Order: sequence, then C-alpha cells, then structure tokens
Amino acid sequence: MDLTNARSTAAHPSAKPSIQISPAERLRPPPKKELPRICEKPTITVHPGDLGKLDKFRQDRHHLSPDWHDAYKPIRAHNEGLNGRAKGHRINIADPKKRLAHGRVAQSILLALMICMINLQILHDWTRTSSSELIEADCGQDYDGLTPMPLTTNGIPPPTD
Repeated sequence: MDLTNARSTAAHPSAKPSIQISPAERLRPPPKKELPRICEKPTITVHPGDLGKLDKFRQDRHHLSPDWHDAYKPIRAHNEGLNGRAKGHRINIADPKKRLAHGRVAQSILLALMICMINLQILHDWTRTSSSELIEADCGQDYDGLTPMPLTTNGIPPPTD
C-alpha cells in the first residue's frame, strides 16, 4: 500500500470502520429476540422529510421496478442521446485537438461554446424536420427521408416569407 497516495490509503480495508465479532458469536449468533430492532427487517423505510436538506434526492419509486423504468428510461435515453451528439462526428467535446487553447479558463470557455453550438444544431435540426412546408411537400412523395432545405453561404437556411 502506498501511504503517500491518499486515495489508495482511504480505499484500503483497514481504513474502513468495522465492528469485530467474536468467533463464538459468529458461529452461534444470538436469538432474534436478543438482536437490536434494526436487525429484525431486511429493509428500512425513509419517509418524506426524514433526510432534511438531502430530501430532494429521495426517489419515490422502487429501484428497478416497472414504474421506475417508465419514469427514468426516457430521461436516460434523452441524456445518452445528448452525450452521443456531443461526442459525435460533428462536434466532439472529448477530442482535445478540437480545443487547443492552454489553461483551464480557456478550455472551459471553448467547451461552453461547443455546447452552445450543439444546442444550436439541435434547434436547427428540429426546425428543418418540423417545418410545415416540409411536411406538406412530403405528403405525396415515395422516398425515405426529407428534402434538404437550400442553404445560404453561412450554412443557415434562408428565412421563410
């Protein structure tokens, strides 16, 4: 164990709090009547307000239940979609070659600008696919996908009149 590394020192089993149980008690545990009340149930119940300021992190749905899946699966899919877009081929926030500035402040500003560009791309893609003109033009067509809008020199579609 490396005593100069605080992380490995804290992760070592001897640094964790533990309660020593005698071998006799381990081999012959006391009857259930003599055990503390906390040992009677395999679960605990946390009521609203019991956690104080940490109450906002409480989940009302049982973990991995069908109700929990219905509530959190769309949120997770949405977050993973945003992560995929952020680390995709158009803008890759994970690639350090995309932000060559030195220093934490410059890196943070460039990352914020990259995320702003991702948001603009999301809005641009949404307006391209949800405009009423495209839906009307697509009604009689027999092909996959949508007709792309003409772009100006700056890459933004012209305003609709």
